[in-house]
Amino acid sequence: MRRSRTSRGVRGLAAVALLVCPFLFAVTSAAQVPPDERYLMFKTDHFRVVFPEEMEPFARRAAERAEWAYFALTEHFMEPPSGRIALVITNYTDRPNASATPIPDNRVVLISTPDIASRTLNWYNDWVDNTLVHELVHIFHLDRKEGAWKVAQTVFGRVPFLFPAFYQPKWVIEGLATHYESLLTGSGRAYGSAFEALLTNDVDGGSFRPVDAGNGLSPIWPSGQTPYAYGGLYFRDMAETYGDSAVSDLITRGAYRLPYTFNWASGPYFGRTMTGSWKEWSAGFESDAEARADSLRAVGLTVGEPVSGLAWSVSPPRYSPDGNQIAYTYVTPRDDPATEVVDVGTGAVVLSRRRNGSGVNAWMQNGSGLYQSQNEYRDRYHIYGDLYTLEVTRGRERRRTKGARLSSPDMSPDGSTLVAVQTGDGTNRLVTVDLRDAQIQVLADFDLSVNWQNPRWSPDGKYVAAERWVEDRIANIAVVDAGGRVVWQVTRDDASDITPAWSPDGRFLLWASDRDGVHDIYALEVNVATMGLEPSEQRPWRVTRTLSGASGPDVSPDGSWLAFNGLYPEGVRVERIRYDTTTWQRAGPGWRTVRQSPTPRPADVADTEAPVGSYSPFPSLWPKAWLPIAFSSSSSSVGWFIGASTFGADDIRRHEYAVLAGWRTGVEAVEGTVFYRYSGFGNPVLDFTLSQDWSAGTVFTTDGSPVDVTIRERDIVVAANFLRPRMQTAVSLTPYVGLEENRFAPTDPDITFTDPTVSDLRVGFVTWFSRARGYARSVSLEKGFSALLDLSHRRSTEDWDRWRLSAEGVMRGYLSFPAFGFANHVLAGRVSVGASHGHNRSAAGFGLGGVPGRDIPILSGVSIGGGSRYPLRGYSSGVQIGDRIVSGSLEYRFPLWLVGRGYGLWPIMLDKLSASLFWDIGSAWRNSDDINVLSSVGAELSADLGLAYEVVYRFRVGVGVPVGDSTQNPTAYLAAGVAF
Repeated sequence: MRRSRTSRGVRGLAAVALLVCPFLFAVTSAAQVPPDERYLMFKTDHFRVVFPEEMEPFARRAAERAEWAYFALTEHFMEPPSGRIALVITNYTDRPNASATPIPDNRVVLISTPDIASRTLNWYNDWVDNTLVHELVHIFHLDRKEGAWKVAQTVFGRVPFLFPAFYQPKWVIEGLATHYESLLTGSGRAYGSAFEALLTNDVDGGSFRPVDAGNGLSPIWPSGQTPYAYGGLYFRDMAETYGDSAVSDLITRGAYRLPYTFNWASGPYFGRTMTGSWKEWSAGFESDAEARADSLRAVGLTVGEPVSGLAWSVSPPRYSPDGNQIAYTYVTPRDDPATEVVDVGTGAVVLSRRRNGSGVNAWMQNGSGLYQSQNEYRDRYHIYGDLYTLEVTRGRERRRTKGARLSSPDMSPDGSTLVAVQTGDGTNRLVTVDLRDAQIQVLADFDLSVNWQNPRWSPDGKYVAAERWVEDRIANIAVVDAGGRVVWQVTRDDASDITPAWSPDGRFLLWASDRDGVHDIYALEVNVATMGLEPSEQRPWRVTRTLSGASGPDVSPDGSWLAFNGLYPEGVRVERIRYDTTTWQRAGPGWRTVRQSPTPRPADVADTEAPVGSYSPFPSLWPKAWLPIAFSSSSSSVGWFIGASTFGADDIRRHEYAVLAGWRTGVEAVEGTVFYRYSGFGNPVLDFTLSQDWSAGTVFTTDGSPVDVTIRERDIVVAANFLRPRMQTAVSLTPYVGLEENRFAPTDPDITFTDPTVSDLRVGFVTWFSRARGYARSVSLEKGFSALLDLSHRRSTEDWDRWRLSAEGVMRGYLSFPAFGFANHVLAGRVSVGASHGHNRSAAGFGLGGVPGRDIPILSGVSIGGGSRYPLRGYSSGVQIGDRIVSGSLEYRFPLWLVGRGYGLWPIMLDKLSASLFWDIGSAWRNSDDINVLSSVGAELSADLGLAYEVVYRFRVGVGVPVGDSTQNPTAYLAAGVAF
């Protein structure tokens, strides 16, 4: 008898086994702390605090702040969730951030990197206070459930789709947290100037967001900041108009609502729907913004001469030593982040060099190159800032430090030393770097109550001016001497004072301040002889007067020009004006004031001096949810599967698992899958899968007669994923080994098999490399290439001389160029190859045909889409099958329309439209004499849809036309995801 399985059907069990994993792993990947470090933990009244062993001082401070935030939110927001909240402290990156999730348990991750460098985040009394209030609002809000939701969670636990707040707009979730971070601390983004400036810009540009665009899913400036800025100011206004209790009562009422009906929850509190109240708030804001703009224009606005184009982010500009060039870093939505050097006389771009993101530049003394700060992966998890040199003439880059965690460099006048900011221990400090040997000297020790940013040398090299935040004060400007001692506290007010710079003669110190509403450039005359710790009694000079903001000043070496960053409706740009002190005017007294917190921090808010112990995963690792699962097979011989699933993860995601187990009625046997992931080695990450499932299929006897069978498959697989990420490249290797046993039982009781069990040992690996990249407005990946190799070997455990070897490879490449539309046009190519060879067993078969695409998750564990690895549009899947296969595609992709609109608060919006023209070609064969090449051409229209207020998915409608094959008609299709 010859046995070969020709049909297994859909393996529903494997798809359902990880039913909750997409939710779980999506949440954990957003804030994956290094799981291989040594962690400690202690408990407070309401928190389980987990931290690296060297971070205890910061963890104690964060725990005390968290307890205060918990107390304040309980008093002014809503009832807290039950049980302790995990507060995970981490120090793995120099990029400030934090996250919160209620799945599988309430957990806040706090990255211990100060937020002082962010222009939108730096108006705070204490960045830890603001951050923890923001994230705990998410916990209080997302965890809240009432009515039927509460009953369902009582029965099933913390199943991801049983949280009602997940069905609310992103601007509600983030805006609410932004409002409370400000209300409870008296500072924060809803009270600062940055968001006011962004929305004022939109008014000025005629692009104030309607409610359907408030989630910021489209790549339209300010994009990702939109839900925070619009939502935060909306809720601030609602609280001021209707009272704080109206906001908290609304959120409580929302915990009863059916999915996507939050729009109608606000009637009792705001007197109208959320859509209606947004329109009313928008009209009021626009009217006030237009009045402010008119009054400013009446006084006279500063008009700068553009030096750069508009971008989403631009670093403070820096004049070259001879004054002929300006260097800056820019980030746009349609190209790589880059360091750009411009000739200020001609406007010509002298150098544009790709880099790893935003960062400050410092000129070498001779003007031949730049010192830069850039972030780079140190390993799988850690991202640290370091110094690089960049030659202006040749564009050659060289790394100067490794793991030093440095940023914001500035060159000393004699060219021997850099001053920079070094991150560590939950704070940062000023250091100098000797350029001869890259030795670091500390100017100010790490202090949790002090943060620094943007240091600048004085022209005589004796002093450094910098942004300095001190606990319970907003960031101000301070001057330190060469030993790090503060000799002049230039400002001490409630304004955000940032980006200091010296005039070339040392006579003036300039900086940007929002003391009069938005950031503008101000200056004070420097009297070195009378420098003291107290601020100057005289009011500063106001240098610029702008509608939306100016920051990052730098004066040309000859004292003729002042360059700075100007904020506009489409983004930020570098511009310059004449440096003329006679046009300056004395500034007013300034009106920006930090509000008093409604909940002062009591001295005994909680016990934060609990003893420290070793980290244990078990408080968080136990299952928190389960879900009943039932589905039927297409074959009556297999019957129904009836079972349940559960999942879990510990606080640092060192351990993650998902389990599905149940009963298969047709065969009266147990069926299930167990998945476990261990990340404690850091690199690799280990995956273990153990499963038993049943399906129906067909085998053939030696005379070719088909026999229907029931197949029991037992499988155990162990895989190890090695990953080497870098900002510009990534490489992965995943070897695996598995043991598979298949037992065949004929459905006809008169048929018996002499040897019904087949066992195989499987080994292989999957490796890929990528330097392909795309941008916010890209219609697809558009630069670079990627390569994948999948090699597998299967050998019978009963007869080692029976084996099969299969190899598959995919190469993709992308090339873009500017043309019409909101994004670059793209030429994309793909080549896929596969080969299989069997010894004493049949080779694997590869099928040609079908449509390329990707899975799109709709619900947890449920997805649509997908596609063939060897597509041939215009032909059905499996039009050719062979043990050798080659297929390729060439596409021309281009943008059509950047829409960014939806309808009210419906959970769908149209992000953008694009199109492509394609040519597919391929062949699959078993004998070289039977090679028959097929090809097709066609076109696709792609729509990027924002779904559920949170994620953008692509859907494609197309038509494939077979070339030179009269037996095949053109085929229309609908697909999901990018083709490749």
